[in-house]
Amino acid sequence: MQKELMTPAAILLGSLFIAAGLYLGLQRPPPPPPAPPSASVEAPTARAGALPATAGAPAPSLPAHHPASAGASPLTSELYKRVEGDAAKELEARRSLFVKQCWEPSLRKNPAPARARYIFNMTFDASGDEIARGISEVRGMDRPDAAQCLRMMPLGLVVSPPGSRVSVEVEMTLP
Repeated sequence: MQKELMTPAAILLGSLFIAAGLYLGLQRPPPPPPAPPSASVEAPTARAGALPATAGAPAPSLPAHHPASAGASPLTSELYKRVEGDAAKELEARRSLFVKQCWEPSLRKNPAPARARYIFNMTFDASGDEIARGISEVRGMDRPDAAQCLRMMPLGLVVSPPGSRVSVEVEMTLP
């Protein structure tokens, strides 16, 4: 082939590959519709109004407010409050550890602010074991070094078994 015909031939060949890929890709049947929601009561999440999580799919992130205000059933609201209370007790039991390992070293580096507020977002499995945790700082009352130290602490909180996965949000002020 002549040199001046190589470029148009390459473009034509590439176009054919793209066209074939599109044609074959569009020939697939559409994915099956999502399964209907189960009849079982789903655990409330820390983000009220979030759709129930399907197997392995993460729940969407929505504005935070208490699930009771979102029209949750009394059972799920009671379950949320029970798990939230248990989680708050577990955090309070570890307060001295948090102060000793995270707060005091931070305070030695910088005395201000004298207090810091953190929001613990925790998820517990059906047996009550903590399976996920996130810690957010409240603006104006933050100590990033102490927060990072808290984040590095291993999971291990245990609440009474809720029977399904439950996510709660608990606020804690240190020291």
